[in-house]
Amino acid sequence: GRNSEPSTSSSMLCSSQDYKESEKENMEDKEERLELGKPVSSVELCVRCQTRPKNGCIVHGRTGHLMSCFVCAKKLKKRNKPCPVCRQPIEMIILTYFC
Repeated sequence: GRNSEPSTSSSMLCSSQDYKESEKENMEDKEERLELGKPVSSVELCVRCQTRPKNGCIVHGRTGHLMSCFVCAKKLKKRNKPCPVCRQPIEMIILTYFC
């Protein structure tokens, strides 16, 4: 009777395939934009070197500023420089991943 009706499950399958397909296209679009050198949401370039992504969070107290790459942020810390944004002493640099 009811359990053997395939109509709902097959249409569910189609819609999930469509969804995965459109998700895949979105991923490809983002990769293309990266290759073309256009900014992708949240992937901005380091304000110091302008070549690597901003992924070195400069931590001071319970706050941090994300304005440079990990390499440049580490250099600031090594040279005992203050945070370029707020001038607070840098406690540590955290490598930041965007998900």
